[in-house]
Amino acid sequence: MPSFEREATARTPEVILDDATGTLVLSGESYPEDVPAFYADITTAIEAYFAAKDDAFHVTIKLTYFNSSSARALMELLDLLDNAAGLGRSISVDWFCDTDDDITREFAQDISSDVAHITVEIRDLDPVDAT
Repeated sequence: MPSFEREATARTPEVILDDATGTLVLSGESYPEDVPAFYADITTAIEAYFAAKDDAFHVTIKLTYFNSSSARALMELLDLLDNAAGLGRSISVDWFCDTDDDITREFAQDISSDVAHITVEIRDLDPVDAT
């Protein structure tokens, strides 16, 4: 199964799902024209990975900005991961937030409190490594 990649644009994050390492990275800004379609592609790629492999899965989120529609899509993405973890898959998430961005940090904390089977670590984003 090939890896899934999308280059960042002015409105969409870089997305790298590496099937060899079992990692997904979302980085940049997220306010696509069609949020459901953009995140549906990511969901499809994750589901294909889960169907092909039973390995541990790690997600890194480094979004410096996302709109409310993207926030909803991120919640749905974490629900998908939480459901897979509830079936026995080992899944972890590192969510990087700008140290001055209380809104994103609170959102990440809210999402982490809503999932039961995955660990969400909220970390400070190094400004040098924002993308």
